[in-house]
Amino acid sequence: MTDTKGKQNDPPGQDKKTHSIVVNGTQHEVQDDVMSYAAIVEIAFPGHPNNPDILFAVTFDNARSNPHQGMLSEGGSVKIKNKGTIFDVTQTNRS
Repeated sequence: MTDTKGKQNDPPGQDKKTHSIVVNGTQHEVQDDVMSYAAIVEIAFPGHPNNPDILFAVTFDNARSNPHQGMLSEGGSVKIKNKGTIFDVTQTNRS
């Protein structure tokens, strides 16, 4: 099926490709090629309170982005591989 601009659309009822990531040691399936800081924190700590005194440190490894490993800052994002990008999220308190 194509849209009005001639681009190919996914057939109705067919799921998008998923990517397998690991967050804090647990595997998750996501559809996005790029994961934001906020999305990773939400996976690690679902429904976390919006409290300015609570901070999250996010590290990643085996990403498609350059660099392939590092720290993800608030507001940042990282391109993930189809399988095996690893995120570690730690909750801390502002001191």
